[in-house]
Amino acid sequence: MPKKFPITEALWVSVGKNKMQLLFFIIFLLLCPFLGLFLREFNNIYQMRMAQRPDYKDWPLYSDLWMALGSSLVMTGFLYFCQFAFTGYMLKLVSDRYKENERVERAERMVKSLFKGIYFTISVGFCYFIAKDSYYFPASLGGSGDVEESFRDTPYFDKSSTPYIKEYFMLQLGYHFHSLIIHVTGKIRNDFMEMLLHHTITVMLVSLAYLMNYLPMSLLILYSHDISDAFVSYARFLVDTDMKKLTMVVSVCLIVSWFYTRLVIFPFELIRISCYTNPMMHEMYGIGILGAMVHVLVVLHIYWFILLLKMGCKFAKTSTPEDTQQSLSSSK
Repeated sequence: MPKKFPITEALWVSVGKNKMQLLFFIIFLLLCPFLGLFLREFNNIYQMRMAQRPDYKDWPLYSDLWMALGSSLVMTGFLYFCQFAFTGYMLKLVSDRYKENERVERAERMVKSLFKGIYFTISVGFCYFIAKDSYYFPASLGGSGDVEESFRDTPYFDKSSTPYIKEYFMLQLGYHFHSLIIHVTGKIRNDFMEMLLHHTITVMLVSLAYLMNYLPMSLLILYSHDISDAFVSYARFLVDTDMKKLTMVVSVCLIVSWFYTRLVIFPFELIRISCYTNPMMHEMYGIGILGAMVHVLVVLHIYWFILLLKMGCKFAKTSTPEDTQQSLSSSK
C-alpha cells in the first residue's frame, strides 16, 4: 500500500489478513452512524439539562475539558522524556533472545509499559481514596456502599459525596485521549483495529458520561478496568525480560483480576444495573448508544481473556513468555 496513506496502510495491515480484526472494523463502522446521530443532538440535551435546574451549581462544563487536554499533553510529553531517558537502561533488562534493532524496540515498549503501569496504580489508588466511603462504592470492589444507588439523583449528582471527582475524570480522560493519540500516530501493529476500537469507545464513553453527569457508575467502570490494566502493563514490562518467576506471578494476577473485574463485575453488576435494572433509565439521554458501547467492550474483554489464557498456557509449556496480542514482529 502507498506510504503516503498511513491510515489505509494501517487498516490493510491490521484487517486485511485477520478475520477478528475485520470483525472489530465492522463493529467500529456500525457504531459510527449511531454515535453521530446522538452527538448531533447532544448539545441541545446538555443545554436543556442545565436549564432544568438553574440552582444546581455542579453541572460539568465544556471548559472543563481543557484540563483533560492539558493532562493529555503533559502525559505525552513525559512519556517521550521517559523513553529518551530510560530506554538505554531498559536495554540491560531485555532478554538475550532479542538482538539488535528488536532489542531497542523491546526496551522502548518496556518504558511505555512501566509508564502505564505506574499511571494505573496511581489512578486506582486515587479513585479508591476519593470514593471508598461513598454510598455507591460496592463491597465487591472494596467499598461499603451499594452499587444499586449509583443513579441516585441522576443526572444532578451531589459531588460532595466524592471529593475531587472532577479532577479524577479529567485525569482519566486526559490519559485515554493520550493513548488514542499515541496509538494512531505510532507504529502499525497486528492489534491496530481492536485497540482503535477500544481507545475510541473509551474516550467517547468518558467524555459523554462526564458531560451528562453520569459520574458514579462511570467511576466504578473506570476503576474496575484500571485494576487489571495495571497488571497488563506490568506483565508487558516483564514479558521481554528473563525474570520468568516474577512474570508468571504477575501473569496469574492479571488473569485473575481480568476475569473478576471485566468478566464478572463489569457485565453482571455494572452493566446489569446500568442498562437493565436502572430505575432512572428514563432520565438518561444517550443510554442506548452508551449501552451499546459498553457491550462492545465486553466482547473485547472476552476476546482478550481468551488470548491471555492462550499466552498463559504457552508460557507454562515453553517457559518463554510472549505477548501475542501485540506482536512487535508484525510492526511496519
